[in-house]
Amino acid sequence: MTILSIRDLSVNYATQDGTVQAVDGVSLDLEEGQRLGLIGESGCGKTTLLKAIVQVLPRNGRIAGGKIMFKGMDLLQLPAAEMRQLRWREIATIPQASMDSLNPVQRVGSQLTKLLRVRGGYSKKTALRRAADLFDLVGLDTERLTHYPHEFSGGMKQRAVIAMALALEPSLLIADEPVTALDVIVQHQILEVLRELEQELNLTVMLITHDISVVAQVCDSVSVMYAGRIVEQAAAEPFFSSPAHPYSLGLQQAFPNLARPRDVLVSIEGYPPDLREPPSGCRFAERCPFVQDACHDIDPNLEAIGDGRAAACLRSNEMDVLRVQSEDPSLWQRVEVAQGLIPPPPGPFPHKEGRGAERPLSLGDGGKSPSFISGRGLDDAPLLEMRDVSKRFKIGGGLAGLLRGDKEQTVYAVNNISFSLKRGESLGLAGESGCGKSTTGKLLVKLIDASDGEIIFDGADLDEMDDDSLLTFRSRVQLMFQNPFEALNPRFTLYRSLTEPLVIHGWKDENQRLDRVIETLDRVNLRPAEVFLDKYPHQLSGGQLQRVVLARALVLHPDFLVADEPVSMLDVSVRAGILNTTRRLARELGLATVYISHDLSLLQYTCDRIAIMYLGEIVEIGPSNQVINSPQHPYTKALIAAVPVPDPTIENPPLRIQEGVPRPTEQFVGCPFAQRCPDAMEACLTVPPPQITDENEHTAQCHLYGEHQDSPKLKRQVANAL
Repeated sequence: MTILSIRDLSVNYATQDGTVQAVDGVSLDLEEGQRLGLIGESGCGKTTLLKAIVQVLPRNGRIAGGKIMFKGMDLLQLPAAEMRQLRWREIATIPQASMDSLNPVQRVGSQLTKLLRVRGGYSKKTALRRAADLFDLVGLDTERLTHYPHEFSGGMKQRAVIAMALALEPSLLIADEPVTALDVIVQHQILEVLRELEQELNLTVMLITHDISVVAQVCDSVSVMYAGRIVEQAAAEPFFSSPAHPYSLGLQQAFPNLARPRDVLVSIEGYPPDLREPPSGCRFAERCPFVQDACHDIDPNLEAIGDGRAAACLRSNEMDVLRVQSEDPSLWQRVEVAQGLIPPPPGPFPHKEGRGAERPLSLGDGGKSPSFISGRGLDDAPLLEMRDVSKRFKIGGGLAGLLRGDKEQTVYAVNNISFSLKRGESLGLAGESGCGKSTTGKLLVKLIDASDGEIIFDGADLDEMDDDSLLTFRSRVQLMFQNPFEALNPRFTLYRSLTEPLVIHGWKDENQRLDRVIETLDRVNLRPAEVFLDKYPHQLSGGQLQRVVLARALVLHPDFLVADEPVSMLDVSVRAGILNTTRRLARELGLATVYISHDLSLLQYTCDRIAIMYLGEIVEIGPSNQVINSPQHPYTKALIAAVPVPDPTIENPPLRIQEGVPRPTEQFVGCPFAQRCPDAMEACLTVPPPQITDENEHTAQCHLYGEHQDSPKLKRQVANAL
């Protein structure tokens, strides 16, 4: 039975610069019990389609044509009052910013029972009982009904929003980016909840996302949107095994894959067409590696290509051959060169030509040369070392805490971590939210000071730097922020944002500043650079903004870069471009890099080594391929199991660990992971785990590491503990 049928739907937005045809002639059907994944880049029309279905378009949006039939009713002809009754009861949505969808000043249970009473007609007593059942359904403790949103973790908020969406037992659930910005463990748990609900309630689901791996794990069919159009429709398995549109090929090859890692990710450079004046031919032609002259003149229709599949491509009958050709990343790069997006890269930065040699002074040094700056050492000497570093924070207490009866507590954010980093080497820090990754990054760039231990940069202790040394350190060490939309001053032009570090570090000649800014923009593939100088942040896309953030970090030619979740908020194709750019620049410039991420597939692609953090401790560290392919710590195994793979034939195994990271306000005598570990022994609670390193410099801190679990020493420790 067809529950939703959309025919030739068009949605326009009126803007000062003209009418944007955001959705243009879209048709699709959704059967009862079907789980459809709608994928595509930001701006392709996915969220506009959702808003059109539930009739919540903004004031400047209007439906220009088409039909939306739901259970035989034309939603576009329904009076507003009847449409209001359909929402929540028949069609429920999980909004894109779902973690911000809860009222912060109302208890979560009150918000849920209000929905049940106002929209569902429940009595107070039955609403409370139904709310408890819903919390139990999505895996939340019913005691949490009395808590406020700020007392919930990100995953718990997401579950609460799902409970609200299911409150009135809707026939259709539309989820818009339901797991974006969640760490990999929480994401896995939310997807498990959705899968269980689909089976238990026979839900019909439309999942809107740019993350194709999520679609592969949850959905049974796929529709691909590009520039307001549907360009491919297929069942999930044939779509992922043999995509039938060049855009789908690019999306799949741009995504890191733990199961089948690629040497080079495809970056679909360029941008979708301006939908104020759509092109007369194929909308993907300017970015397509298989474009022909006819593609610029003929606008292909979405046509059946057999086996219930459809594609909008003039060369769909040649896709078996084109799929093989698309495996070569240089094919996509040739398109970029043809568009003028990748001219030959500039030569190496002057002071990087001889890594290991003395660094000559430049205007960026402000005329100062502290003693530590010239002792570059040998190539194999570490540029950076952390030696038993800890960071503690005090929370609570004070007058307010005294009035509330709260005692002062200590947060043990980072606990005795040690590692070193050579010039040109990249290290990934992985773990759940709250494990200490970002705190470690701030320690490395001296945004905060360590409570204990030493951080040595190029032979100098960060705690012993004078003002001059610290200023030079700031020029050599940079931080790339997580959210590109908040990392730049919205009132500054890009030129001012990029020249500000140069001015601070003594660059007085404006022409030299301009040359350096243009050179750096060119390096991060913002070309022609002169076009971007006078633009403001709001005039750029997310991918362009992240490249600007990268350019600002590189404009001083640093030696060391900390990148905190640099691509977590970006589309898959844009993400690939940023990853390729940072990896290339690290290689060209000899740049030492620390990547902070919860995504192990990303770290596998970008990093030489990976360190796994849990409750402020490094529980495993080693070469990337060793950590991914031969994990030794149970927590590392759980992180790997939680990463969704863009292949519906590979099902993620169930997580064996218990939910929830303990609060870092207590120190553990034994292993900090023992409370959640499925293989924990009684001794794990009382005996500190040994730190074992193998011949590949692969280190794990676990009683069960390899053959060491049978060692006489551990057996004696276990016996003594018992």
